[in-house]
Amino acid sequence: MQEIKEKIEKALPIIALRIQNELMIACPVDTGRLKNSIKVRETNYGIVIWMADYGRFVEFGTLPHIINPKDKKALKFEVGKKERLGKKGQKARFVFAKEVKHPGTRPNPFIRNTIQNKLKEIILEEISR
Repeated sequence: MQEIKEKIEKALPIIALRIQNELMIACPVDTGRLKNSIKVRETNYGIVIWMADYGRFVEFGTLPHIINPKDKKALKFEVGKKERLGKKGQKARFVFAKEVKHPGTRPNPFIRNTIQNKLKEIILEEISR
């Protein structure tokens, strides 16, 4: 048992790096900010994963909610982006609103799925080296 514990401790930095790579592969990408913020490091207690604060909303989803402006009188956002709608010749336009009723988002459990599907395999590979 002590031998396995020592092997895991020795392999922990590599395990952390491999989990980080797997999370970056699994991470949904819009702007790339979330993906690029993912960090996994070893500690005295195991590994720690952290990322941009909105990663929890991607992982667990959100309920319907109202979005209000913080510092301005209205929200301004772009609609009709060509690359999102896939329609040639359509121009984007800006819309202003005092509030937006967001319908919520579905969970995308890429962190839990990666841990569940990859961690055991990575640990076994690294301690068998």
